Amino acid sequence: MKYRHTLLLTLILLPALLIQSCLLWPDEPEYAAPESEEPPQMAEAPPPAASPSATPAARGRFTLRYDPGSTLNPITSRSSVNILLSSLMYESLFVLDGNLNVEPLLCESWAIEGEYTYTLEIKPNIAMSDGSFLTADDVAYTLRQAMRDGLYVNRLRIIDRVESDGELTVTIELNKSNGRFINLLDIPIIKSGSIDSSIPPGTGPYVFSGTQSMRLDSSSRHRDFDRLPVMTIYLVECGDNEAAELFDDGVLSLLWDDPSDPFVIRLNRIPDTFYYETTALQFIGFNMRSVALMDQDVRRAIGYAVNRQYIVENIVPRQAIASPLALSPNYRLYDPAWEVTTVMLNPLEQMPYLLNRAGLEDNNMDSFLEYPDGVGGFIDFSIDFIVNSDNIFKIAIANAIAETLSRNGINITVRELPWEAFENALRSGDFDMYYGEIILSADFALSPLLLPGSRHNYGGTGNSDYEEYITDFLPARTERGGRDAAKRLCDMVTRNAPFVLVVYKRYTIYTLMGSIAGASPSHSGVFRNFADWGVDFTMLS
Repeated sequence: MKYRHTLLLTLILLPALLIQSCLLWPDEPEYAAPESEEPPQMAEAPPPAASPSATPAARGRFTLRYDPGSTLNPITSRSSVNILLSSLMYESLFVLDGNLNVEPLLCESWAIEGEYTYTLEIKPNIAMSDGSFLTADDVAYTLRQAMRDGLYVNRLRIIDRVESDGELTVTIELNKSNGRFINLLDIPIIKSGSIDSSIPPGTGPYVFSGTQSMRLDSSSRHRDFDRLPVMTIYLVECGDNEAAELFDDGVLSLLWDDPSDPFVIRLNRIPDTFYYETTALQFIGFNMRSVALMDQDVRRAIGYAVNRQYIVENIVPRQAIASPLALSPNYRLYDPAWEVTTVMLNPLEQMPYLLNRAGLEDNNMDSFLEYPDGVGGFIDFSIDFIVNSDNIFKIAIANAIAETLSRNGINITVRELPWEAFENALRSGDFDMYYGEIILSADFALSPLLLPGSRHNYGGTGNSDYEEYITDFLPARTERGGRDAAKRLCDMVTRNAPFVLVVYKRYTIYTLMGSIAGASPSHSGVFRNFADWGVDFTMLS
């Protein structure tokens, strides 16, 4: 079905989704925008841009989409189009590979002193696009600015202070112990003092050209200059609805896609597809005002109604990975052996067992379960399950789960709400269950979903008792210690079911068939290891 002549793809086009508040910020669910300690800074406007017609389709051109109405500053930009480009112009201390493992990039070495101090040594002789060399001041400055505004504010709340020795050493003091803090440092580094620039100097292999043709030119100062597969990257301004047509026509060489997001377009051209893992988690959240849902056995029983394999094979094929436990199956500390007690049990046996243990029974013989009122009687048990109506995939998943629950005696209604109404229902507590999504930080801190006081804890399932599992998991530094703590965390979430895992999403890039070899996109950037890509210019049309 995926390769019919008319290909249905769901291309995430963030500028449009920003208007709907659907942007997934790091550490944020789709229904909450990031908080900033200060109002967003207004970056200067980019140089005047040529119209789309100034860059006509031409054989042999590697061409990407560009948003001239937004900054290219990787710290302050809110444009997904320009964030995609920025990974060609800026580099980070560390990057995540396609399986979410951390790799050093601009960092030479690092050490942890005590519980809270990280010392980073920056690689020497790294050229920046303005002709200077990268220093610890640039790194410290970037992190301080990222702590104040932009995409990375929430993940960096763990930092108390950042200091530089003026040369190549950066010292970071944390306010909480975290043995995997470096996983959070895939943050693009810019020149010290350049936060107000729309195109600050960086260390990436390409620089923006302000000429009429709109393009990125390879930087002769970059250490991989002689290995880059493309010397000039042409840029095209286009609207969301034009992107598919331009890809079909061979004008655009690459599209980035969240295949399970709501914006659906049609492609007549069959692309090459490159998937990569993310920390974007889809889950079922609960409202503790429902007496029956206060019982962990009921929440666990609902978890058995989630047929994850069916979801990843039929609703979002190849676009997600089934996730029965709290961590992504691709995370290095995850052990599939932990799934035995969760996955191997027969849900058709476990659901009625847990519901019966919770005291639910069909007392009035209407085919639906009721729960005891504590004084010898029974109360009707029904579930109001809300889902964002803008997303056809989430609706399909919610209905599949609801159908299983209904067959097992739970009176459930799926209420499809447009974005604003969905967000209002969450904030007002007008729901029993909701289908949610959150992009976790790369250390897989589950605090936003587990701890009381979190603005994501809409249903009140957060509990301070969970903090000990998080504080055991994050500081663990040895492989064995981390794995043991990860298992305890997963076991706790499975046992108490403060939320129910469904899937971790995959993102995708589509390229013109036969044009790209060796692409290795990752959660840190689509153009990871771009010097290792192969480009066949004869196929770029």
